[in-house]
Amino acid sequence: MTGEPSGDALPGSARPHLARGVRLRHDTVRDRWILLAPETLIEPNPVALEIIRRCTGAATLDQIIADLVALSGAAPERVAGDTRMLLGQMVAKRLMVLS
Repeated sequence: MTGEPSGDALPGSARPHLARGVRLRHDTVRDRWILLAPETLIEPNPVALEIIRRCTGAATLDQIIADLVALSGAAPERVAGDTRMLLGQMVAKRLMVLS
């Protein structure tokens, strides 16, 4: 199978959370948020950070999207598409898991 992972396959009832060994940390020296994984360091952009912060395993994907829509006031379809795409990519890279 090739190509970009699709977030369309992610069920709305899934509860995303960071994979074991992956941590979201605030770098106080540089005043930035970073995602730490084995042999990987990612600096999420502000939109990705808002999505990742909500992925604690407590909320479902549908709840996260509704929260982001309420926060941003953006079109629900756009927020859902962006959120599903990011989480689909993170799941494919084994940075995020769904429960």
